[in-house]
Amino acid sequence: MIMLNKVTVQKIKPAHTDERGAIIDILEDVPIKHVGLVAFEKGVVRGNHYHKKQTQYSYLLEGEIRLVTRKASGGKVVTKITKPGDFISIPPGFIHTYIATQKSSIIVLTNFSRSIKKYEDDTFRVRLVK
Repeated sequence: MIMLNKVTVQKIKPAHTDERGAIIDILEDVPIKHVGLVAFEKGVVRGNHYHKKQTQYSYLLEGEIRLVTRKASGGKVVTKITKPGDFISIPPGFIHTYIATQKSSIIVLTNFSRSIKKYEDDTFRVRLVK
């Protein structure tokens, strides 16, 4: 597991593999209120925001994403290249930006509802990456 200012990136290994394929346990024992799939075209920048209440988890399915993070209160900007099978955990108070270095897709799981009003109430836009 790699710690980025308390943002973590870890490679998840299959829980079970046999001739039929693999079972990968992405997240356990965490209350989740939203699951989404985000697709990126090469060069797309998404994020550039932080949440005060929400923890966000991302699992990279395909492609490659450059993850850029920083504490919302300031500090060092940290960059990490993520690849398929990487699991990212972003706690509240961390600006996060995803930059697709190639066509990519991620599963996003959050412990906060993504209904339009609630999501926007806990989303604070910051231009960490142009």
